Amino acid sequence: MGPETAYPVGTGPSAQASAMTGAGTAAVPPRVLIVGAGAAGIAAARDLRAAGVSVEILEARDRIGGRVHTTSTWPDLPVDIGASWIHGHQGNPVTEWATAAGARTLATSYDSGEVYVASTLRAAGLQAHSADRWERYAARALRAAGQKDSDRSIEDAIRALPEFAGFSTTERADLAFYLTGRFESEWGADIGALSAWTVDDGKEFAGEDRLFPGGFSAVLAHAARGLSVTLSTPVRQIRVDGSVVRIATDAGERTAEAVVLTVPLGVLQAGSMQIEPGWSASAARALDRLAMGVLSKTFVRFDSAFWPTDIDWHEYLGPKAGHWAEWVSFAKAGVPVILGFNAGSGGRRVEAASPAVVANEAHEVLRDMFGNGVPVPRAVLTSTWSTDEWSRGSYSVNAVGSTPADRTALGRPVGDRIFVAGEATEPDYHSTVHGAVLSGQRAAKQVLDILR
Repeated sequence: MGPETAYPVGTGPSAQASAMTGAGTAAVPPRVLIVGAGAAGIAAARDLRAAGVSVEILEARDRIGGRVHTTSTWPDLPVDIGASWIHGHQGNPVTEWATAAGARTLATSYDSGEVYVASTLRAAGLQAHSADRWERYAARALRAAGQKDSDRSIEDAIRALPEFAGFSTTERADLAFYLTGRFESEWGADIGALSAWTVDDGKEFAGEDRLFPGGFSAVLAHAARGLSVTLSTPVRQIRVDGSVVRIATDAGERTAEAVVLTVPLGVLQAGSMQIEPGWSASAARALDRLAMGVLSKTFVRFDSAFWPTDIDWHEYLGPKAGHWAEWVSFAKAGVPVILGFNAGSGGRRVEAASPAVVANEAHEVLRDMFGNGVPVPRAVLTSTWSTDEWSRGSYSVNAVGSTPADRTALGRPVGDRIFVAGEATEPDYHSTVHGAVLSGQRAAKQVLDILR
């Protein structure tokens, strides 16, 4: 099922899932089994098949895509409840997949934005956001943290500067708003959990951030064409037995010469899948150090757009840090929908709340932003990745004490037959779909090295 809760106003909660058809088990035992039909698994399978290797994907869900999921809860409007963007379209492998699929994309710009200061903060004297001031302050705090003997959280680094103690209530609200947009919404984690040393490690592709008006899932469905995929098949154990790998599933045992494991970090950390031989000491440390973030997404639908439709991002500087602070408009795509984000502990709280509570909170904030005339939403749709058994979060984040070497360690083969992929194992492009694709391609090369 798709990880979302829906609230069609007046009818109560509902949920709906999409499924892939045409999947089945290969006629002969495959040489390689892949666990997980997300972007990493599909990428690995494509490269292995192109090299002439017999390969099959085992997927626990009743659909492909993993954390890419275009839900059909609103039949007339595809909604990407998971990943939504190509982040940097130039040279990005996802761009290649989208082009091959003939998918329409729509550029969004972070420069196209407006900040709305809460009425209570305006009454207290805060009239505008001081972005430049807080950018300099945060940069100074991170530089100071970098001089310490051990890593600390961004929150500790921010509070350690001497002037922090003298900030007024409005100054602290303004600073918190900056930190939400700069760090928390980026990584899906509270500043108290994010590493001051490594939060900005990694690389980016150049170009625009682009949405898929027709849904991201169509891109992965096209990429997976011709692949052998068995759905609704959770894997419980992967065991190396000499030159064979044995996989225990709810439908029985499967064997192969190699396995590519692509499940999310949160599933590996949960320990619900047994790996034999066990993780190396460095991989075990990586599982302890890295964390799974949550960026909840709440799509709020109206009969018509009442907000400025020529602006992409609408940001709410409220009295409560991170509370419904970021919104992106879909008006440019021709639909009266605005998407609200909540990150870290706030995202987990929203995803655990009842749909009615979520709808009321969103409506209250939108009224403070755009006026009391904002109508009651026609419908609200919220992600639930934090409680989803097969993801347990949105994407991996650099927690305090973690390093890029942890991701490299997690991606090393286990027992020379189990090859680990997924965005969490990509040191340069983690936490993205393109990072997952690159990790799957890397794992495929490793497999080919042992099969040849």
